[in-house]
Amino acid sequence: MAKVILIGFMGSGKSTVARRLGELLAHPVVEMDEAIVERSGLPSVAEIFAQRGEAAFRDLESAVAESLAAASDVIVSTGGGVVTRDRNMEHLRANGGKVFLLHAPFDTVAARNAGLETRPLFRDGSRARQLFEARAPLYARWADETLDSASRSVDDLCSGILSRLNFRP
Repeated sequence: MAKVILIGFMGSGKSTVARRLGELLAHPVVEMDEAIVERSGLPSVAEIFAQRGEAAFRDLESAVAESLAAASDVIVSTGGGVVTRDRNMEHLRANGGKVFLLHAPFDTVAARNAGLETRPLFRDGSRARQLFEARAPLYARWADETLDSASRSVDDLCSGILSRLNFRP
């Protein structure tokens, strides 16, 4: 099986779907934000933003994406901004990576992110909406397949991904 890359805005369901796919396929799951935090030596994404800024976070994100270029048989849950640098997506797609966009309308992701202090870019609702709108064409550009994550269950999303991969249990 190829590398599965999940992209989408914060709160679109990438982490939840990745964990379930990992269980179904018995493949490891790489949470890019967790790998970034580990590389940083800081306790959280919010701390990276606070102490080093977004540019430093994006540089760490690029390093993690590059480290995944040769990976296979892995599920990758990306951060929402991974699409802002072409090289990130080129690295992730390398070695047969298939990119799935989990899409939900802004109101849905806003509700899912409400009150989460772990999402530094979502603290300002109007800024978050601007990011959502700015990233939409980038997600569309890189997606091999798009799935509506607002109205489908996790298992239904996983079934959709597996069928698009022509995976038969």
